[in-house]
Amino acid sequence: MPGPAAVPTAGWEVAETKEMEQVIRLYGKTYHFWQVDRGDKLPLGGPELMGSFTSKEQLPEGLLAERDARYRISSEQKKEKRGYIEEPEVQTDADQAWKN
Repeated sequence: MPGPAAVPTAGWEVAETKEMEQVIRLYGKTYHFWQVDRGDKLPLGGPELMGSFTSKEQLPEGLLAERDARYRISSEQKKEKRGYIEEPEVQTDADQAWKN
């Protein structure tokens, strides 16, 4: 995720990586109240249950590189910094949206 312009990159990455220790247990599903990627300046509309990719196989080819270029980030660097975070065991029925 791109950091706020007023926060130094190094500081943002420390905070973001620390947050990932908790977020990894959400199975990629959470309610969003503010769709910042759409450019909303204020929280508009109702809450939306959003999901994210929980395995490499779900990610369309080229999408990660496109995201990295768009936000000027490196997924590889983030992966290295988060390497100490243990991946939880994914329950067999956690990704039914991808299986049906």
